[in-house]
Parts: sequence; C-alpha cells; structure tokens
Amino acid sequence: MTNKITKDMTIGKVLENNPDDALKLSEVMSSFGLHCVGCGAAMFETLEQGVKVHGMDDAKVDELVEKLNLVLKKCCKSEGKNKGVTLTSAAVNKVKEIMEDAEKDTCVLRVGILSGGCTGYAYDLSVEDESKEGDLLFEQSGINIAIDKSSINLLEGVEIDFVDTPEESGFKFNNPPPDGGCGCGESNH
Repeated sequence: MTNKITKDMTIGKVLENNPDDALKLSEVMSSFGLHCVGCGAAMFETLEQGVKVHGMDDAKVDELVEKLNLVLKKCCKSEGKNKGVTLTSAAVNKVKEIMEDAEKDTCVLRVGILSGGCTGYAYDLSVEDESKEGDLLFEQSGINIAIDKSSINLLEGVEIDFVDTPEESGFKFNNPPPDGGCGCGESNH
C-alpha cells in the first residue's frame, strides 16, 4: 500500500517508497523546478526545502504535495486491475489459437516494453509457460496476461489487435492518443 507524501519527506524517500511510480513522481517534481531528483541533495533535502530553495512559497509546497499524492491516488486506483492493456476479439482469438497449437493449457501472454536504443521503445509479446515473480497478472477472455512492473506505465491504454490483410499480418499495438499530441497511434509514450 502506498504512503501519503508529506512536505517533510526527503525527495529520495518519496521515490524510494514508491518505486513503481517514481518516473511519474519525478516528472511532477521536475515541473516544479526540482531537478535534484538524481543528485545527492535528494537524500537530505525535503520537498519543502527543495521548493523554497528555488524561491517558491508555502502555497507552491502545498500544490506540489497535492499533485504528488494525486499521482499516487491514480496509480493505486488502477493497481490490481488491467491498467488499460486490452486485447481486441481478433487478438484474443489468435492468442487462443497459438496456445492451442502449442498444446499449452496453463500459460501466460507476456506483454512488455523493450528498449529500442536510438529508436525509443519496442513492444514485446510472447507466450510463456508461467509468470515471473513481480509480474502484474490480469485476465481477459480466459487469457492470463503478465506484465512486468517496469513496463506497466508505458502500456497504459494500449490496445493489442491482430490483423490479417494482404498488406500486413500480425499483432498490432494501438497507442492511446498522447496528451496534447496528434493521436496517430504511432509513437510510444
């Protein structure tokens, strides 16, 4: 369970206590001018001290703490649920066909994100015998889906489809429209 963030917590402690949400939390801190997330000051400087060192007042401290707790609230609300990774009916049918062909009754569909180097991220999809320790597990239409915790935030809202046309055949990942973006579905978050 996630602990409430207070202005007296060090920046390092906020991130240490919430490793699954650290990226989103550090983005919020950076938006308030706290770029010391990765430096030595993060271990001894409280949120309040960090904001005030940058010339901001108590109202900004309260606003930062409120926004950080909002991030945790949103993340906790979706914990244990499928965080938006969905399979279309065509994808469900194809995955079930693959599992039947492999003659595996108890397996999982692993969905993940791989570092693509200079090109950013790439999706990873595989059928495996079992889940791994630390996976988040979901079920859709009788298919067990495993997602490693490091990928879950990047997969939020992704729809997995299966297409079979003369032009293309295979699984297709449809991204949700990015906030303020074009909505073409071609870019990872």
